[in-house]
Amino acid sequence: MVFPPQSSYHMHGAPNWSAAGLIGLWLVVVLPMAGLSLGLAPILIDRYPTLNPGLIFWATIIVGMAWQFVVSVAVLVYEGQRWTWPELRKSLWLVPPQDPISGRASWHALWVVLTLGAAFVLASEVFFDWLDALFAVYLPGWMRPQYGDITDLATPANAGNWWILWMALVSCLFNYVLGEALFFHGILLPRMEGAFGRWAWLANGIAFGSYHVHKAAVWPTMVITCLAYSLPSQYLRSIWPAVFLHGVEGVILIGAVLFVVLGGLG
Repeated sequence: MVFPPQSSYHMHGAPNWSAAGLIGLWLVVVLPMAGLSLGLAPILIDRYPTLNPGLIFWATIIVGMAWQFVVSVAVLVYEGQRWTWPELRKSLWLVPPQDPISGRASWHALWVVLTLGAAFVLASEVFFDWLDALFAVYLPGWMRPQYGDITDLATPANAGNWWILWMALVSCLFNYVLGEALFFHGILLPRMEGAFGRWAWLANGIAFGSYHVHKAAVWPTMVITCLAYSLPSQYLRSIWPAVFLHGVEGVILIGAVLFVVLGGLG
């Protein structure tokens, strides 16, 4: 696999950050997510026992993802970003996938990446789930709450609760577009090249996977699957491989929520 030379602001539109600066930026989103999902959520669940604990937990995660949008905008302001579409496209890699050798735009490469990436993500869920089980044993109970499994919301009691669909749509907006996707693959990944060069995808995948403190019980496979997002995005110099690969989860989520809300569980 051939990577282009290490990027710079002038070459790829993203300013260079030091490794320490990037770690600090990562902590700015990780610590609030941990505080919200693992700190605030249990307090709210105890205070409002009549509410579904899983929904409270989910709501705190959405707030944590929305915070990443705020941080992303703050980074662009700090960098003196010009708010024109051409400049934003370069800075956030909102460009078509590029052939790493010729530099030409190639949407065909995106479909190849999506096929291979989706297969890898599915395979990792099957072949590496034993790592999750091995790892979860050593986690304290407060890091793997029972209400943390969103599939527990799939019950007949939620039939007709259309507000859950709206909640899912907002969650997808800040998960796959304006929150995690924008911060980790639009802000962090392009800027990581200055500090980590061709290994920016590895640093980004580890950073993105380990950020999921609210899913600590599946940290091992989370990191592995996050590498499938960052590698093709760096290789093709585009945010879109990560957005579409990660966004498959959102399509599944919306479909599942619709099934439950429409009374599919009887």
